[in-house]
Amino acid sequence: MDFDTQAAWLRRFKADAESNLRAFALRLKEAMPELVTIHESKGFFSKSGKTTGVSVELGEHKYTLEIADGRLRASIAMVVRGITLNTKTLDPAEWFSKLGEETQKATEHAQALSQSLQNFMAS
Repeated sequence: MDFDTQAAWLRRFKADAESNLRAFALRLKEAMPELVTIHESKGFFSKSGKTTGVSVELGEHKYTLEIADGRLRASIAMVVRGITLNTKTLDPAEWFSKLGEETQKATEHAQALSQSLQNFMAS
């Protein structure tokens, strides 16, 4: 993502953080259902929950974006065999950039694998 795109995302989130986080989380969940977890908090009598965050697990990294005290908080954790080795908190703009890079790499890897399978099946 370029700087203008990142800045636009941040402005959008600041305008209405909870609903925009929910929309972003649902879009991620739709694109990568097995890799995305949407975090919600529910009141005792409420039917629907309030979106508080989203996590994306890509390889050994867990990208988490959440709302804390009305502000976005972003982190990337290194997770190996279910154990979190370290967590780095970073600026949300940098988080979006790193997530974009990581999903691009995953997409390229999946496309290469698909092409290899097609070539194998064709021969």
